[in-house]
Amino acid sequence: MNRKDTGFTLIEAMIVLSIAAMLLTVGLPAFASAMQRHRVTATLHLLAADMAMARGSAVVQGKQVVVCPRTESNRCGAASDWGRGWLVFTDADGNRQPDIAADILRSADAPGRGGRLSVISSRPFLRYQVDGRSAHSNLTVHVCADGQLAGQVVVNNHGRARTSRPKSPAACPGG
Repeated sequence: MNRKDTGFTLIEAMIVLSIAAMLLTVGLPAFASAMQRHRVTATLHLLAADMAMARGSAVVQGKQVVVCPRTESNRCGAASDWGRGWLVFTDADGNRQPDIAADILRSADAPGRGGRLSVISSRPFLRYQVDGRSAHSNLTVHVCADGQLAGQVVVNNHGRARTSRPKSPAACPGG
C-alpha cells in the first residue's frame, strides 16, 4: 500500500492533540487577560466619549445635560454603580431624570457587563451646564477588574473628561 493513501496513525494523531492541548493551556489565560484589558479600555473610551458628547450637547442645545448610571427601566439610579450602563439626556426641568423618551440622547451598556468588571463613581450623576461646565458636579468613575483599579474617567469642574490608569496596583475604591 502507498504511504499517501494510509491517513494518520494513532501516534501522529496523539502528538497533534497533545501539541494543541499545550497551546491551549498556554494561550487561554493570555487571551482572557487580553479580553479583560480590552473591556477596560473600551469602557474608559466609551465613558469619556459620552461625557464629551454630553458636554457638547449642553452647549449646542442650550440645555442642561445629565450623565448618570442607568437602571433597567432607563431611569437614573440613585446609587453610584454604573455597571449596567449609563444614560445621557437633556434635563430642562432639573429633576435629574429623563421626562420623555426624546430627552434621552444616548443609552449605553457597559462593555464588561455581566463579567468581572465593575464601574463605580464618586457621585451618582454628572450634570453639564449650558456653558459646558460641570459646576458643582465633578466626577470620578472608577473602572475595576477583579477588585483592582484598572482605570478612571475624571471630569473636572470645567467639564473636561480625561482618562487615567494606575501606575501601581490599587484596590478598587467604594463599591
